[in-house]
Amino acid sequence: MKKILTLVLLAAGIACFSFAQDNDSGKKPIWDHGDNVASITYQNVNIYRIYDTQDAYIVLYAKQGVKVGQVSIPKDWAKQSPRKLEFRTKPNKLDSYMTIIKQDGEFLKVWLNVNPDRRDSIWAVAPHGVSSGDTSKETLEIEY
Repeated sequence: MKKILTLVLLAAGIACFSFAQDNDSGKKPIWDHGDNVASITYQNVNIYRIYDTQDAYIVLYAKQGVKVGQVSIPKDWAKQSPRKLEFRTKPNKLDSYMTIIKQDGEFLKVWLNVNPDRRDSIWAVAPHGVSSGDTSKETLEIEY
């Protein structure tokens, strides 16, 4: 008798779960109230190498898969107010990476999270004849 009663209760429990309705279908998620959604977004990409030129940094970064992208970042961005280029010391166990910050879809600033010691293998002097690109630009566009 105990086995039958146990099986009936178990079957009733399973039946209750199978007939339950999802009552939040079509509703906004609980965290999305419209007023707490940030207008600032960011994207991180790994950095392979930073070439130092006279007026810009040429950054080689990881794209999808094994592709390598290249972007030129003017050195003047670190001197502007507000700054568009900031250097941050990376944590010891992490690889170097670049953070692109956008506000409402428009470029705001870029962080280079690297070892500040120029003897680190991430840093290099650009070979002779390498063009640093347009150093008067005001935005940063990269391909992911």
